[in-house]
Amino acid sequence: MGPATTGVSSTRRRNWAPLLGLILGSAGVVLYALAIYGLGAYMPTVRNDGIPSWLLIGAGTLLSFVGVRRAFASRRSGGRAIAGIALGANLIFGALLAWVLYAMADLPTIRGPQVGAPAPAFALEDHTGGMVRLADFRGSPLLLVFYRGHW
Repeated sequence: MGPATTGVSSTRRRNWAPLLGLILGSAGVVLYALAIYGLGAYMPTVRNDGIPSWLLIGAGTLLSFVGVRRAFASRRSGGRAIAGIALGANLIFGALLAWVLYAMADLPTIRGPQVGAPAPAFALEDHTGGMVRLADFRGSPLLLVFYRGHW
């Protein structure tokens, strides 16, 4: 007869959760960088709210946390450091995204002119290169529209 079997598989299962979590978290950072620098004018919701990035980083953090739990539940200690690094990286990704969205872009409030006050005199170049002055329209209705622009 052959050797006795105990019913326990000798094959080791890899703990892929931390690596997948790190990939998802990194994808969230890359997506937000693309939204800011490449597609910001076309995707203002992604740029201003970062919801897809939040979802990716959140899913990555959750997977990394699962990976840490699995690493500490197993008898081997080899994957604990990698799982901890992945979880820490995703937490840093989330903190940086929060800082960029909510702290870095927060500008101080500047008081504008009072409602009904006359506009200050200014002159701008029109599309033909000629100068147009606000005073040129005195006495006639005028609507001024200022665009924030992304060019």
